[in-house]
Amino acid sequence: MGVQFVMRITFLLLLTYGLAEAAPPPLAMPGCKDTCGNVSIPYPFGMTAGCYLNDWFKINCSTGNGSSAGNDSSVRAFLPSINMEVLEIKIPNPFNDDSYPYSSFEPGIVRVNMPNIISSNCTSTGAINGGVSMTGGPFYFSSYRNKFISVGCNNIALMTGSDPTVLVGCNSDCDNETIIKREAKCWGFNCCQTTVPYGNQVFNATFKSKNEKNKGIEKCKYAFLAEEGWFDSNITNPSYQVPHLKYVPVALEWIVPNLTRMSSTETDWFYNNYNATYYLCLRGYEGNPYLNTGCQDINECEKDNNECSDKSDCENTEGSYNCDRRKARWKIVIIDQDRPGIIIHDLILPF
Repeated sequence: MGVQFVMRITFLLLLTYGLAEAAPPPLAMPGCKDTCGNVSIPYPFGMTAGCYLNDWFKINCSTGNGSSAGNDSSVRAFLPSINMEVLEIKIPNPFNDDSYPYSSFEPGIVRVNMPNIISSNCTSTGAINGGVSMTGGPFYFSSYRNKFISVGCNNIALMTGSDPTVLVGCNSDCDNETIIKREAKCWGFNCCQTTVPYGNQVFNATFKSKNEKNKGIEKCKYAFLAEEGWFDSNITNPSYQVPHLKYVPVALEWIVPNLTRMSSTETDWFYNNYNATYYLCLRGYEGNPYLNTGCQDINECEKDNNECSDKSDCENTEGSYNCDRRKARWKIVIIDQDRPGIIIHDLILPF
């Protein structure tokens, strides 16, 4: 009976070895809440005093009517510093995130809802006739992820931004003769688009007429910034859908000005064109590089994120892995209560 009991304990330990998984890397400061509804809130963002870097990164978590009550689907995150709803906050993670296709030289991203701008001759109340300014803050319109888009006939739309010497715009018309030539969505027929200048913190739009003779019969015109991927996936008929849009998703780059350079073997830093330093976890690590212990080793073997021909040969190492898994000698001690002495059997098992 004694032999059976000890053997059960021994094999139970063998079977459970390696089942424990490491806790996910921290996103927020210790003791701080890291979610608002369905939005993750990583440091330097935060919701209460001591949890965010400064007021630019403060998040208000509420239902939109000022109440903080509600379930995950009704509670929303807002950035009062720029007066926009937050859809998503992303830490720079170019090595492990496919949504960072623009190399490691792109800082963090915060996706927000930004207003649609309308021309002065509109009667619709669906959009907002006004621009956005984030001057002096850590947020910049992403030139990689956004497009400047305008909808309207006899239309020249100009984007005005931080630098008055940089002029960006596009033109569209509703001439039936050009429909066949411009079958692609939003390439000239009642809709146009162009790239967004780099390092811009201000957005507004002005409208002009391509043909001044037809100016008196012009209809409403619209201009806005939008995430290119969102626009391509969700807008199939700009002429019909855009007039009903009050807000559209826009990607903002964020940086941390005047941040003391951290010294860590798990993080790296870069300078961007705004002359600010931003951090990211090195290849083989994940987490929040803005926290002292934020970057943690990725277990490539556990996540099946490796190139080993035989996955069972994968062995995780600090910051990497290898495909020559070491073997360890396990000693199983069998105690027989009926006979004095100890019998030892050696088994070679994967470590």
